[in-house]
Amino acid sequence: MLEANSHKHLKKYYQNNLALWPHNLTLTRLISRSLSRKDNTFIQLSSDSKNFWWPGLLIPLCLHTKNIALILSERQYLLLFEVELPKLRSSRLGFDYVEGIELIPSDKKIWVLRYQDLISANEKDLLKNRQLIFPESEFISSELRESMSVKITPKDWENLIASYSRFEASIIEVHERLSRSLFSHSVSSDAVIRIDYTELLALKEIFKDDLPSAMPWKRALNVVNNEWVTWAKLDNRKLSWDWYIQPLFPLQTLSDLLSKNTFLMLTHSGQSDSLFLDLNRKKFNFNVKVNLGNKFDQEPTPLFVPKRQPLPNTAHFYRHIIRQCQRLILGRTHPTIILVDDLQMRLQITSELAGEFGLRVVHETTTIETNGIICCSCNWWIINQYNLSTPDQLIFPVIPLPALGSPWIAAKVEMLKHQGRDWFREFLLPETITTLLKSLAIIRGKHVRVAILDGRMHYRSWGKLIFEALEPWVALERLLPY
Repeated sequence: MLEANSHKHLKKYYQNNLALWPHNLTLTRLISRSLSRKDNTFIQLSSDSKNFWWPGLLIPLCLHTKNIALILSERQYLLLFEVELPKLRSSRLGFDYVEGIELIPSDKKIWVLRYQDLISANEKDLLKNRQLIFPESEFISSELRESMSVKITPKDWENLIASYSRFEASIIEVHERLSRSLFSHSVSSDAVIRIDYTELLALKEIFKDDLPSAMPWKRALNVVNNEWVTWAKLDNRKLSWDWYIQPLFPLQTLSDLLSKNTFLMLTHSGQSDSLFLDLNRKKFNFNVKVNLGNKFDQEPTPLFVPKRQPLPNTAHFYRHIIRQCQRLILGRTHPTIILVDDLQMRLQITSELAGEFGLRVVHETTTIETNGIICCSCNWWIINQYNLSTPDQLIFPVIPLPALGSPWIAAKVEMLKHQGRDWFREFLLPETITTLLKSLAIIRGKHVRVAILDGRMHYRSWGKLIFEALEPWVALERLLPY
């Protein structure tokens, strides 16, 4: 009955709204079936679905609200309430919901939770029997990691000493010892340096059974173990530092919850995604796995990856990418996005291109000229791509492999090595593919050129896997006059 009703309402919805994705009727039936049967469901959406799949999800939720928790990122939350629900009201369907954890809804209302709320609700065991729905589930691990992150500032140390004055000498001793060690290893003004998690255990030992109840110390001292990574970000000008603490395997936090509750995941990354691999490794079973839509039905992306490009570790690689960027930019009348995660290389490229193209070149800002050139990290572009006009091209001077200079990345690689696992193919490569797919999400089907100037695409066996993940594409063998 739910499938039939959802199908009817979606067809009525499309009388007033242009059907931009042809698989929504199938999607709404799949979701209705999952809600009715409480199946564990994994639905891979083709990249041409963009944000057009929302009605296929929301209409069944309007008709079936029993024991549902909808988990959203901040961007998804804004999209739901500012864009999708106002469009849905024209169909006279009510979205009966409660948001946040201040008020626990009855089992007849949809519970809309951000990831931070999800963690709190899980810790308080408030999600019993609720079916969990994760739109764009490829973001789960990164959203959980950011939501669970702890940051300890100099002010937090002052507050700790004020609250536990009887331990003042011991706390100051730990802080000063850490400060001396960190600044002695500092090689730049804003260095990032790993801290062994045992330093938190030493601090915890000072308080014995009287652990701080105030955040962020409460979480820091209660969660830390060897599956968390801690590091400091130094400010040499102020001789101060912030302490960061993040989980290596954030999905483990939800292991018990996912084993007891049913869940539905929508993703654009598919079964090569690191999340899907983690779920398989932990023996989470899906009753339903569906690939919805055919990515080859959409317009192929023009892909410029010429053969015989140099490798990043060669002496002439930098001059190669500068020359290629200059050639690619010439004659372009709309924005060019140059994506480089390494800050030093990115600033160097920005400076060099600014010498050639002047004020057209900017660094990580959305205020640009019509034919502006933005040099940015992949993460910056993924967050801001919806606030910019469609670019003429995306240029990746290097493949965006996760940087081992990141404390979190390095610690996870060390952990996987220690476990005897293939840390490159299980972690770095899936993360790279996910980053590329997120970066290309908004330009699919718009004939936007994508250039990858890294010789490893042809010279490494895993380059073939990246080519496959980017399909459909058509090769540009040479640059033609614009």
